[in-house]
Amino acid sequence: MGFEPTRLVGRDRELAQLAMFLDKAVTDGATVLLTGEPGVGKTALLDATAELAVAKGVRVIRGSGVEYETDISFAALHQLVAALPDELGRLPRPMREALEVALGLGAGLAPSRITVLNAALSLFDEAAAKQPLLLVVDDLHVVDQASRAAVGFVARRLGGRRIGLLGAQRPESGELFPSTGLTEIEVSPLNDADALRLLARHFAHLPPRVRSSVARDAQGNPLAVLEFAGSIHVSGDRTSNEARWPSGPGRDVRALYGARVERLPPRTRDLLLLAALEGSGDIGVLQAAGGPGGLGELSPAERDHLVMVTEDGRAVRFRHPLVRSAVVDGSTGEQRRGAHRRLADALADQPERRGDHLARATTVPDEAVAAVIESAAVASLRRGDADGAVARLRHAAELSPGRADRRRRLSQAAYIAAWVSGHLDLSHEIMREVQGGLAARSLSSATTAGFLALVTEGDVDTAHSLLREAIEQAPAPSALPPQELENALFILTLTSVFSGREEHWRPLLDVLDQLPETSPSAAASLGRIHHDLGSVTDETLRRLDEEILRLKGQSDADVVIRTALIASYLDRLPDCREAVLRVIRDGGAVGSSMPALIFVAIDHMYASRWQAAADAAAELIALCEEMGYHAFAQVGHYFAAMAAAQRGDLDVCQEHCRSIWEWSGPRDLRRLVNHAHQAAARAAVGAADFETAYRHATVICTPGVLPPFNPDAVLSAPDLVEAALRSGRHTEARRHAEAIRDAGIGHLSSRFALTVATVMAMTAAPEDMARSFEEALGLPGAGQWPFEVGRVHLAYGEALRRQRLNREARTQLTAARRHFEELGARPWEARAAAELRATGMTRTVRGRVGEALTPQELEVAGLAAKGLSNPQIASRLFLSARTVSSHLYRVFPKLGITSRGELRDALGSLPPEPPTRL
Repeated sequence: MGFEPTRLVGRDRELAQLAMFLDKAVTDGATVLLTGEPGVGKTALLDATAELAVAKGVRVIRGSGVEYETDISFAALHQLVAALPDELGRLPRPMREALEVALGLGAGLAPSRITVLNAALSLFDEAAAKQPLLLVVDDLHVVDQASRAAVGFVARRLGGRRIGLLGAQRPESGELFPSTGLTEIEVSPLNDADALRLLARHFAHLPPRVRSSVARDAQGNPLAVLEFAGSIHVSGDRTSNEARWPSGPGRDVRALYGARVERLPPRTRDLLLLAALEGSGDIGVLQAAGGPGGLGELSPAERDHLVMVTEDGRAVRFRHPLVRSAVVDGSTGEQRRGAHRRLADALADQPERRGDHLARATTVPDEAVAAVIESAAVASLRRGDADGAVARLRHAAELSPGRADRRRRLSQAAYIAAWVSGHLDLSHEIMREVQGGLAARSLSSATTAGFLALVTEGDVDTAHSLLREAIEQAPAPSALPPQELENALFILTLTSVFSGREEHWRPLLDVLDQLPETSPSAAASLGRIHHDLGSVTDETLRRLDEEILRLKGQSDADVVIRTALIASYLDRLPDCREAVLRVIRDGGAVGSSMPALIFVAIDHMYASRWQAAADAAAELIALCEEMGYHAFAQVGHYFAAMAAAQRGDLDVCQEHCRSIWEWSGPRDLRRLVNHAHQAAARAAVGAADFETAYRHATVICTPGVLPPFNPDAVLSAPDLVEAALRSGRHTEARRHAEAIRDAGIGHLSSRFALTVATVMAMTAAPEDMARSFEEALGLPGAGQWPFEVGRVHLAYGEALRRQRLNREARTQLTAARRHFEELGARPWEARAAAELRATGMTRTVRGRVGEALTPQELEVAGLAAKGLSNPQIASRLFLSARTVSSHLYRVFPKLGITSRGELRDALGSLPPEPPTRL
């Protein structure tokens, strides 16, 4: 069965395209988007396609954007899901609960946005299992953001499914549905001939001249054609050659609908207003809000083709979106407020929707109402709707009688906008509503202002001052509201972390000293851990592991990020990976995705997945620069520099370090400056430039001293110890190794235990050296840190070679070279290969006069050719300067040269060497 060509005048092309779309949708899935001006016929085409679908045995469910619900997340998706209660009940429990929580139909942990989208797609799959399914969504241009994302997600994944998605939107609206990659059909106005045909079909009684005038004034808009002509018919002017229809606003189609609504009985108009403001058309809600008499009073509107009740009797639908607009436009403010109050009462079991209606029903400050709306905002945040939480908090602030409550709620909205949603402009806009000088007197406003100063400008002095003064206003920190104090301490700790200066972290410790022990993921724990890693007890680690396990069902981005931040200091990020990735994939948590990307980079870095770490760093830098979070971008530069250092991309490493120094140096952000020095030191150690490495490492800390609030001193310890040893500073190396041992960090993780064992083995006495290295390599769990294990093998092999235990050295050096080759650590692989050659496991090299160069002579000659002095060569190879001089004395005649300047050319002209024999 096809479309009847006479059903819609002038739409043969569109109807044919939609018939083909439907044929494809029922077998292999398809999406079509109709675009066109209001009244041009989009809704009529949706209706016609839906009728054809039903005739073909396709199940049809419908939804629509409502301009009064654009700030209610998943409002449109709610309409589609509500039509499938049986299928929802058959979904696997995690998916069902994700949809119920996201739509406010149930309570529970907030699902991630991607989980909700996948659950919606699975629901539609379930509905299409027995018969094909057609989803029809009108007015996409006023669909809320979350539902728009859901519809777009589904639309791009229908291939191979028996599901069709048909949508309609206006072309020049504020926020269009993203149509890239989707089939679009532009619905154009009717031509003059088709407009006259339409009039002749429905208004044959009008004189031809009048029909021509109507067609001309309607400009091809079918709805305008019918409504303009209908206004003449309604006026009773059926025969006059001088027929007139209302001028001015009467020619606006919405005004014509308004005139039809105005003629309805008051009770019918009242029910229509409830339906228009409720949004979903839920019969149950309308019956509860409508009061005595039920919905029978809607009959006049049904007979006038303004609304219809769905076949299942569960919902009321407006025949055209402009009817809804006309109903609302024709009501008074008091009528709308009264309808919202009744809807709020009917939605007592849905706190967010109840709060939304209360907000619209209340025009004067009312703390009771404001508190209800604030509770709705908290519920929104818990289910992952950060944007909804921001909107509701702003409504609550508007209705707050007290200035302090108003500032607090606005500040919370601004904080969520910046920290979770990533909307800096919105956050700044909200903060401007908080009167300037009062910010320092409100803890919540100081928290938000401090966070904005930190992440956008790196202004730790302003951020710290605001927060410290706000906290000090209270008689004791424990007297402050718990969540406000938690947020303030978190930002104060972040500020002190980025600063790294005692003038900032010392006051923080003074505050922490007044607080009891708390959750391992709380801000107070972060401050204490950052101050002294060794102070973390086994009990704290156990409790943290339990909290990390609970992240599996946690999608509150703030909770995930704070827990992962603590975990990152204690090598527990792998167990947070799933939750962190959910934050990144969740489009509603753009702000939180930036620290989440930091954790991804850390996870890859410690696991020696350097390309992945570099990719995460690049994504982080790009996102931060785009969104204006410049302080977080510097952390991205650090991981990019570290990845480049490990792989030997020295120019790239230097470029990223320079970016950090240029931005962070003038702001005195010592932690970030130390980050760059750590990357530069790692690059120099890999390149065997130990003097440079020592210079960078000792910027971070003095050998033998682990300053408070400076975790980089621990992270860079192997670099400082090795650089000190290889530059002849043995006392400094031993002193620093002992400081690391005494810091008490070995129990935190296998990586920290390996760090301690490595630096102690590097500085061990000759008689203890082998045992110390073997103990390091035998540590439980060491294998999950491949670079660190390769580094132990290299240091072990070098020490053995210095003791002339070449055979044993080759075993360790071969293992080191294999590790580094697999990881792509080119400079480290080259170091291991050079050491192997120095043990004699190499090809024989002969000079021009036919005399062979020994492996040691070749190594010395190569370094001298690079421009190193005898003392530098001696330091690098653990030889005396006298021995280096002796080697060069023998090398020159073998190569037939007389000066160091000739070494490079002489070595480069050596003949090919025979294959190496192991």
